[in-house]
Amino acid sequence: MAVFLITRDYRRETEQETLPVVVEFFASWCPKCSMMKDVVENLARRLEGKILFKKADIDQLKDTAGYLGVEIVPTFIVYKNGEIMGYTTGVLPGPVLERRITDMLNV
Repeated sequence: MAVFLITRDYRRETEQETLPVVVEFFASWCPKCSMMKDVVENLARRLEGKILFKKADIDQLKDTAGYLGVEIVPTFIVYKNGEIMGYTTGVLPGPVLERRITDMLNV
């Protein structure tokens, strides 16, 4: 399962999905974001068919990041039925990130 890059229509890419969505706000220049790449890709594979994982480049989507209050990267925003269920930030081990996501989704 791939982690899809959001390039234009953030709202459509998050609010109109039938599955829960986890969006990682990242930057290409961010070493902590690079550290999360394999963690996120592994979770996307493990949770395929249950949760969609997407990425949003904070430098390309500055207005969206600002509107959502994203101030540091990586920041993960969890959506369910188009609603924000919560945020988590920083470099996290896979099991911790998965637990935070599932807790936000109540699954």
